[in-house]
Amino acid sequence: MTSSYTVQRGDTLTKIAKLHDSTPQAIAELNQLSDINLIHIGQRLQVPGASAPVPEFRPAPHNQEQAFQERTLFMQFVDVLNKPIKDLKVKLHLDGETAEHVTDSKGEVPPVDVKNKSSTVKVEVETVSGKSKHIATVSPRGVNTYVRLHSPKLAVQSQLRTHEGTPSAAPTPVLPGATASASPVTAADGSTSKPKTTVPPGAVTDTRSPAGHPVQEVTMECPNKLNLKLIQNFAYHDYIVAAATRAAMIPQAIAAIMNAEAATIFTIEEIPVINKKTKEPVLDKKGKPVVKKKKINTFVWDPNSASPNSSARGMTQFLDATWIEMALTDDTFLNARAKKEGWLTRTTVTIKHKKSEETKEVPAFKLENGTFVTPGKISIARQLSSKPHLTGRATASDGNLQKLLDLRLQAEYAIHTAVDYAMQNLAMLTKAKFKIDTLNDGEKAKVAYLAHHLGPGDVKEFINDTMTAEHAEYLLKAQVGKVNAAERAEENKSNYLTAHRTWLNGFINDRITVIKYMCDATKAPTVRELLDITVAIREKA
Repeated sequence: MTSSYTVQRGDTLTKIAKLHDSTPQAIAELNQLSDINLIHIGQRLQVPGASAPVPEFRPAPHNQEQAFQERTLFMQFVDVLNKPIKDLKVKLHLDGETAEHVTDSKGEVPPVDVKNKSSTVKVEVETVSGKSKHIATVSPRGVNTYVRLHSPKLAVQSQLRTHEGTPSAAPTPVLPGATASASPVTAADGSTSKPKTTVPPGAVTDTRSPAGHPVQEVTMECPNKLNLKLIQNFAYHDYIVAAATRAAMIPQAIAAIMNAEAATIFTIEEIPVINKKTKEPVLDKKGKPVVKKKKINTFVWDPNSASPNSSARGMTQFLDATWIEMALTDDTFLNARAKKEGWLTRTTVTIKHKKSEETKEVPAFKLENGTFVTPGKISIARQLSSKPHLTGRATASDGNLQKLLDLRLQAEYAIHTAVDYAMQNLAMLTKAKFKIDTLNDGEKAKVAYLAHHLGPGDVKEFINDTMTAEHAEYLLKAQVGKVNAAERAEENKSNYLTAHRTWLNGFINDRITVIKYMCDATKAPTVRELLDITVAIREKA
């Protein structure tokens, strides 16, 4: 569901998101904002997930009501797997009239025009038995409102089969979180070529009951032993679970970190333009339907994401230098792969002194031509991150280094390396005497993301609340722009320090939400807000 909203003075994406039961990230993605925190007064935004009517303009003076603007309601019907339901018979009741439709291949029905402010649309669908069932009552929240109606069921194609042979015991169903084979998850050193196979939601298995009757087993994501819900990103289930096991954290925390870090895949659909009066498609001069393009966020993490402005690549957008540094860091998932491939090795070098020579073994990166890059005045990582080894963004002159960089585009390595990076940040804070071990996994995920966002120096000052107002002003302006930063400071009595802390608190609380990845939300840990966490982990707290 989306609606249109005009940005007013004092608005922030966080404020707008709260009004519409959404998140700043979702609003930024829907509107293709290059800076997720930069908006302007008068800017028109499409807002997903509206939960309450929001006026398009300021209220008229002296309590005079503005004329109601006709609004359009768009509806889509999807199943439990978020897949469109085709050929579903739907009845829509509006202002005493009933319209009957059948959903198209996208699970959609024709747009509904709502002309009265108090009008609601009652939605009924036809059940398997042929009866009508009321499933929702909806009303537009803006000029254009998109509503997704979820069915808790899944349609499965089936056919009758004759009984053949003798009854046999039915196989044990394989649920998400369990695996179809006992082979281990891909090891960091590459000892197993493929991850164990997890049966995806919606998979249908034809089998028989112990009595010999035909049975169809349908795999559903929830419930499962891990209580893990990934929905669109279920394809990455095994990698998330394996990374969580390595980090000794719940997989929901890893999923939350990934969702905060990852770019998502968008699709472009062509939507026919419908004449509101005739309800028929608008045709051009040649008699062809007029269409408009609609950009749709699939919310699927994009393993092939590439920044046009930097060397950031892959699902977790690691820069060239950072990725190389992670590969050269002992005990990381990426380090194990680099050693297995022979890219990271050891070699013998001769060091000449004034009156003598010394031969010793040193770590080395093996180039494709057989020569080695060894430590010198600068580290191996810094040498590999500059010319002549890197010739451009994500482009290396050496084949082995290029293969290493390209591992960013493999989801398994992107996820594991993001988790390794998060664990390094938590270890750094633990060494600095912060009480990280007192936090639950959901809270650790917030602190890890905070450290990634601010860097090792600033994160310590943020936690201890010792950052200067001048530096907080610099950071806030860099994140949200000068105008937005000034407005936030004004809301906080011209205090940039408070404004920055308040903004970053909301920014991270919105992104790191482990409860979103729980089948049973009642089992989610109680995760405090970021600022409360920082107080709790201070050395003197």
